[in-house]
Amino acid sequence: MFLWNYMKPIGACRWQAASLMTANVHGKGTWLAGHLHEWMRAYILDQEDLPLNIYGTWNSSILEDEDFKGELLLHLQGIGKYAKSMDIIDYIKRPDVLAWLKLKKPISLVMAQHWMKHIRYQWSKTPTGQFVNGYEQSDVVAYRQLVFLP
Repeated sequence: MFLWNYMKPIGACRWQAASLMTANVHGKGTWLAGHLHEWMRAYILDQEDLPLNIYGTWNSSILEDEDFKGELLLHLQGIGKYAKSMDIIDYIKRPDVLAWLKLKKPISLVMAQHWMKHIRYQWSKTPTGQFVNGYEQSDVVAYRQLVFLP
């Protein structure tokens, strides 16, 4: 778009005006206009020298670090079978863990919930019902075998 504004047949702009017009179209200011100058000069000198788009290259999780994942799983196992997302946040809040992960602040609740899914923890309610406690006791088994299902 920048070169088109500079080279268009009718109403062509000067170099600086074309870059500023292109930056304004994208909702940016002089910072982008200056970078457009640099990128176009590099492209004119070498058509293989294109700017690198880093969009999507930062999609890696802290959980890919096997050492940290092991420590987190060990921490959650120490809590017991009723571990929750807030336990992960409390673990991350510790100063030594923040320093190890090079984080300035702990993760959000939503991120902790995603991590719980990633490490295959599941949310469930405590089962309540007729056969929660004692359904395998000998009197219950005898009743089912001899009386209920003759």
